[in-house]
Amino acid sequence: MKKNNKGFVLVETLVVTVFVAAVFSVIYINFYPLIGEYERRDFYDDLDSKYGAYWVKVFLQRSNFSFASSNTGITSRGYYYWDSANNFCEEFPDGSSDRSFCFTMTDRLHVKSIIVTRYRLDGKETATEAPTINFKQQVMTNTTIHEEFQSYIEFLPNYVVPSLNRAKYRVLVEFERVADSSEDAKTYYTYANMEVVR
Repeated sequence: MKKNNKGFVLVETLVVTVFVAAVFSVIYINFYPLIGEYERRDFYDDLDSKYGAYWVKVFLQRSNFSFASSNTGITSRGYYYWDSANNFCEEFPDGSSDRSFCFTMTDRLHVKSIIVTRYRLDGKETATEAPTINFKQQVMTNTTIHEEFQSYIEFLPNYVVPSLNRAKYRVLVEFERVADSSEDAKTYYTYANMEVVR
């Protein structure tokens, strides 16, 4: 007598299909956020931006850079903000070689805006100290800072581990880039940060 296995084959096919669909959905759920993270990393702390942030850091660490006004802003509201590279370079004395070099470099590096804040972004000097002013919360209320720059700042960790160089400040830099040389090229922004020993 011959057995009829048609129903068994149908059930077996359905089970395998459900299993494969479940595996693909798990892969998709875990892989999809990585795509967004990869795209974000394209604009955050890329090599060109890190190089530009290094030069801004060098200018901040120069002895003739007027850091007193910046430090006052950091103490009162948690950060100091230059909305253009020209305003930043004007902190050097008139006629100094550093001032003209700053204008040249920030122009070549396409520096758009600069923020200086404490090394730790949570407003604390040490792990046991109560926060003075939370930098991230303060920046989110500033409407002159681009939304993309605010997103970058929100993305950053608080840097709770002390600096090996005993840095007390951090510089965050926004760069304005153009996709290509055509007339209809779109502008996009990249970001980087560095510690400042001052």
